[in-house]
Amino acid sequence: MNEMDSVIFLYKINHGNIPRKWVVRIMVNRPANKYISFGTWRFFLASLVAISHLWAGMIEGYAAYAVWGFFVLSGYLMTYVLRNKYGFDFQGLKAYAFNRFLRIMPSYWAVLILGIITIVVLTPLGIDLPKLNPQFAMPHGREWLFPLTLLPIFIGSNIPVPVANALGVEVGVYILIPFMAQHRSAAWLGMLLGLFINYQYGFGVPSFPARYSEFLPCFLPFAIGSLVAHYINQLRRFSYPRLSWLVWIIHGLLWFKFGSWPWTYGLYFSIILSSWVVVSMDTDRSSSLDKFLGDLSYPVYLIHTTVAAWLLGYYGYTRTFSFFAWSFLGTLFLSWMIIILVDKPLLPAKKLSNKKPIQEGINANII
Repeated sequence: MNEMDSVIFLYKINHGNIPRKWVVRIMVNRPANKYISFGTWRFFLASLVAISHLWAGMIEGYAAYAVWGFFVLSGYLMTYVLRNKYGFDFQGLKAYAFNRFLRIMPSYWAVLILGIITIVVLTPLGIDLPKLNPQFAMPHGREWLFPLTLLPIFIGSNIPVPVANALGVEVGVYILIPFMAQHRSAAWLGMLLGLFINYQYGFGVPSFPARYSEFLPCFLPFAIGSLVAHYINQLRRFSYPRLSWLVWIIHGLLWFKFGSWPWTYGLYFSIILSSWVVVSMDTDRSSSLDKFLGDLSYPVYLIHTTVAAWLLGYYGYTRTFSFFAWSFLGTLFLSWMIIILVDKPLLPAKKLSNKKPIQEGINANII
């Protein structure tokens, strides 16, 4: 059923031409196949973060939209898999927690080791890593608790994986999201609390760093992603894959006209647009290319700053396009190596739940 067929179908339902008893059976089915889906979307978001960090000429705002876009997608996917794969009994939640651990921590610890090696080797050579990212420095004392655990209660200032703060927020939400996944009312409550907390911070430019990176205000996009999962069958009528991507990209260009837009209200408009993309990209199956790009996205996000650090001695700190291009090529290669050496060997260890597994497809490399 294409987009126009869906509109006609819904029109006939509302005007009595199709028996309503057919509606549940048809509308609960996810779209059967899309060549690009969540894997491509995740790789696109990770690439925007990398470009923004490594090229001084990049349009501002896209990195923030991308990180919160990840949060919306995570809220959606975790709600979906908890409701449709794992369930909410003890065994299901245990399998969910174990599989999330395998998906997040081994690759992260591998990049953490590489980050420590980078700091130890390059700092004595006079490479000023904080000029690339202010948090790219060796932790001291209790600061090590966050890099080792990713628990948001331990967030500190120095991190050998400089992008790990956002990852810590995500790990914290993974602990809480089963409540929102099981109860739609909890997801609504999470969204309302998230809106209230962001309102308390204020929407001015000075409050942006806290709103964008701290756990409580960042809970908002996860809650909205969870709500999208709860209402996905009703929302599929708004599925327009190409248009949703195009509008998302055009929204980022508003920075040229309104320089402060990303740091004020643009971040919140991006949640709505990212939710639209999620609705439009949802599918049971996608292509092997889409799945591969999805596999690449996480290590690309983790390791791009570490790779770029090794080129600072040659290119300096001006973050030219050549610096970004060579750094990104190295990032892609090392990300592929992480998939081969870390992710793939751990796949057989994933626990199965008692519920019917979701079809193998794009979700399989996320859950």
